[in-house]
Amino acid sequence: MSETATEIERLLDESDMMAYGPEESAMVADAVRLAQEAGEEDLLYKARMRQIASASMTGDSDTMFTAFSWCLGRHDSDPARFPLEVENNDLLWYYKWMAEAVALNPAFPQSQVDQVLDDMERRYRAAGVGLSGVWQAKMANATTAGRFADAAGFLAAREELPRDDYSHCEACIRSDDADYYRASGDEATALKLFDEIIENRVQCGSEPERAQANALLPLLRAGRFDEAKAHHFRSYRAAAANADGFGIMADHLIFLAVTGNTERGLSLLERHIGELPKDPLDVYKRFYALVSYGVLLDAVARSGHGDVEVRGSDMPDVAAVFGVEPRPRTAAELAAESWRVAGEIAEAFDERNGNEHFATEVQRARALADEHYDLPIETRTFVSAELAEPTAPRTPAERLELAEETALLKDDYDAAMQLLEELPEPELLPRYYNTVLAICRGRGDRDGALAAIKARTEALRALGEVRRADQEDELGLVLHGPFNADAADALRAALERTDLEPEVRVKALIALVVHPDSGNDPAADLELVREAAAIAESAELEQLATVRLVLGSVLAGVGEPDAAAETLDALLGSDVERRIRVKALETRARLAGGMGDFETGVRLADELLDLNTAIGSRSWASSAAILAAHLYDDLGRPDEAVNRAQVAVRHAELGDTDDLNSNRYWLGRFLLQTGEPDLAMESLDAAAAGFAGSEGGGAAALEARYWLGLAARHAQELGTAYGIFAEVAHFAAESGEETLVELAIRAHLALGDLLVSVDDSDAVDSYREALRLAREHEQVELVARTLHQLGQSKIKFGDESGLADLDEAIEAGRVAGQDWFVADTTDTKARALASMERGEEAIPLALTAADGYAAVGDEGSAAMAELLAARVLGDAGRSDESVGMYWASLQRLPVGSQAHTGVSLEFGEVLEKLGRSVEAAEVRAAVAD
Repeated sequence: MSETATEIERLLDESDMMAYGPEESAMVADAVRLAQEAGEEDLLYKARMRQIASASMTGDSDTMFTAFSWCLGRHDSDPARFPLEVENNDLLWYYKWMAEAVALNPAFPQSQVDQVLDDMERRYRAAGVGLSGVWQAKMANATTAGRFADAAGFLAAREELPRDDYSHCEACIRSDDADYYRASGDEATALKLFDEIIENRVQCGSEPERAQANALLPLLRAGRFDEAKAHHFRSYRAAAANADGFGIMADHLIFLAVTGNTERGLSLLERHIGELPKDPLDVYKRFYALVSYGVLLDAVARSGHGDVEVRGSDMPDVAAVFGVEPRPRTAAELAAESWRVAGEIAEAFDERNGNEHFATEVQRARALADEHYDLPIETRTFVSAELAEPTAPRTPAERLELAEETALLKDDYDAAMQLLEELPEPELLPRYYNTVLAICRGRGDRDGALAAIKARTEALRALGEVRRADQEDELGLVLHGPFNADAADALRAALERTDLEPEVRVKALIALVVHPDSGNDPAADLELVREAAAIAESAELEQLATVRLVLGSVLAGVGEPDAAAETLDALLGSDVERRIRVKALETRARLAGGMGDFETGVRLADELLDLNTAIGSRSWASSAAILAAHLYDDLGRPDEAVNRAQVAVRHAELGDTDDLNSNRYWLGRFLLQTGEPDLAMESLDAAAAGFAGSEGGGAAALEARYWLGLAARHAQELGTAYGIFAEVAHFAAESGEETLVELAIRAHLALGDLLVSVDDSDAVDSYREALRLAREHEQVELVARTLHQLGQSKIKFGDESGLADLDEAIEAGRVAGQDWFVADTTDTKARALASMERGEEAIPLALTAADGYAAVGDEGSAAMAELLAARVLGDAGRSDESVGMYWASLQRLPVGSQAHTGVSLEFGEVLEKLGRSVEAAEVRAAVAD
């Protein structure tokens, strides 16, 4: 075999092991190209056959038609050399896809559709295979065209035949049948078939996610809201991961429109709008996508947000679908365009089909404006991500301030330079050229920076500040890093001089403090900036606000938070420029969080968000919103944390900022905390994919997938969670990066916990692997934790050697100074001994655990440990001795709490059985009170 043939076989073999998608289809395309170039016609036939499946599953109808037609021609020319079947590829089977594909484009006349279906039937008969698949294909085509009487006849013909190797799979049959019944008006039967798909767990390439999406509206109409919500989440996730899942999105957008979840709907539309131009031959899919856009965007407009710009609507390929020029369009504008083009497509289909089925579909979709179901999907509302339009500057000073904000907060140097086209009056020229200098630093323009310094010093001389100008000329770029590598030494030498003008000395002091390679320790930086502050205050310099900002940051860095807070509060209480206020607010908000003053932190972070919105900086607004989210989370207000994280994500999306993946990651974690695991999965999955596609983002991607696994477990998608934890554990451990070892251990522990929850003894192996890694990498705290879980799992599955693991965990916890952990593990051992009916050993351990819990202030756990001791005594026939334990437990619990009530009722029964009715009544009375 030639090298080329070997390479072709390798490409085909490897593509067979991959999921359908861009990488897989590119590999198959390479195999086709190589076979063509080498004239290897037998291999080309094999590669083209494989390409039919790839193109079908990735939504590339053009390639699918081309490959199928070529293969069919070769087969007809020489059936022996080019057989119907090549390995797992079968031309007869692929006829189903061809028959469907021609029906989905009105450019193919009905005669050609019928010709394909008739040719399919002829070839099936000639090959001696069953016709069940033929009648199924004809039924699906008739349903698509709205010829329901014909569809019913084909369905009946199919039912008369037994299933065979060329029948559609169970999932597709039920899904196609459900399509027929739903489209013809029998939603009850359609739902019955859908229920069979779910109950029997039948699936194939796009099932059950397609059936789940199709069933959303019928489920709502049947009042099955919780099921509809669950199927929405699961279907959307599967469709988003499917290389050809775009066609499934339409039902989800309509579902979100009629349930009032328009913000989520708009987000999904924007996320997938770039797929609208894909596969132009599948006009049917495009029709329903456009109809769903119309339904959703009309709902967005009715909610008062018709003027919101739809992100992605300005993409050239998207605009081409509508036949308009590329520009951002509002929700109201895009709705009108969607209905217009959908109407044009409907007219073309109906002309081809000879009926008004598609026009009726448009009418039905428009009627959904009057259909509403109260089913909130998430906490998201229309988050404010609109930026304020900058007020037109009225004076040269205002223009200069706007230029500074544009350069320093938006990093938009071109726009800043445009604002600097006109020179201000002489008094403002030094500041003007300082701004030009800042822009040159941002651009890395050394020559421009030198020119700006020269122009600035000339302006200073014109104002009579000759000494200052001479000194700034002499120091040059030293004062304006990062151009000079030796700037730190030059600054120190300059500061040895006694003749520096106050403004120059302050500038040199601050330049040395902020220089990345100054080599100063924090104490030295503090001394320098305090000197700068003293000079600026005594001389009342314009630099005072900047110096105070730096002083606050340095004080925070050297562990003087109270002094830092006082300095920054004084700065914020004065009239300072917005660009300085932004940085002061951020520093002060972070400082408040570090000091545990979360109320102040969220107030400042929200003010920061509002200010950045007013300035118009998306990157800073995104940063402020995620800071606020963290602070709200620390404050114990998770719903508001989610809201701010949503704002952060939205700004990052609209601004295409670098923190988008990080924001999505944190949004997912906050959503998980608020009990929204399905939404958390979407956000974490997007974050993980984004990290994986960025340079150096592998570790972050694995961390995001770990949390995705936790979200999947909470969403009861246990198979998904298992696969994710196993994947993260493997790749984190194999990465060779020490920083990922802890993640690998956590993933093994999570995998073990999952397996324990389903009574799978393989959990023990997961914990053992976690323990091996923890010991190998001397992760002391994780060694203790892992031993605890290993011991528990062994005992659960009947291996009493787990007691020794618990003992070792207790000792490891003592060494690490983990007092609560020691108490908790002791409690675990006591419960294990009690379950083994070794009560005499369990009781003292339970009391030891209670003392340990109490010593660290966990009265609730201490009460439960004492309750365990009481119950063990009771089970041993020593109820009289248990009374003291019950009293001790009760005294630790807040009266009126659920735990206090439960223990009281249990204790009352014990006292009653002991004949101590008066005491029993007293205990029960406390509950009644």
